[in-house]
Amino acid sequence: MPKKLLMFVYNDFAEFEVAILVTAMRATKHSLTTVGPTRATVTSIGRLSVQPDAGLADIDAADYDALIIPGGVPTPLLENPLLADLIRTMGARDSLLAAICGGPALLGAAGALDGVRYTASLGPDDDAYAGIVGRGTQLAQPLVVDGNIITATGSNYLGFAEEVLRHLDGASTITPLTYFREVTLA
Repeated sequence: MPKKLLMFVYNDFAEFEVAILVTAMRATKHSLTTVGPTRATVTSIGRLSVQPDAGLADIDAADYDALIIPGGVPTPLLENPLLADLIRTMGARDSLLAAICGGPALLGAAGALDGVRYTASLGPDDDAYAGIVGRGTQLAQPLVVDGNIITATGSNYLGFAEEVLRHLDGASTITPLTYFREVTLA
């Protein structure tokens, strides 16, 4: 059954961490809506301008099955009440919450990591670490799945894409994205 996904985009988000997931989703029946803090254009860490489909104030969490949060520089959003409410509401509905690299800081700031095992590319020297400090159990692993929460380190963007698709489609119906892993040279 097709799912409706939200992907949160914000100034200095790491577009490369979700590029494979977004590309792979084109082969599915799932739909993807980008949501920003507002509808204003945001600029990724790679300097790509992205016009969100909606702003946080425009979103009804009940309309979506998953929230994808790329890493980057999420620190300015750690105390965003609309984002925290979206995360908490979707988590309470057992919607998929998937975050990579620094993205788990936003899950943590909203309380979604309390009592959860997760990973992140964040340490005490990172400003965004404030979002996860004292929240759940951070594991030194490239990918962690705990219930409806998927987290990955920033360098594991391929595994992150695969796991999100497995979660959406069921583990028995999705194969590894070998298209992105193997290149045959003539």
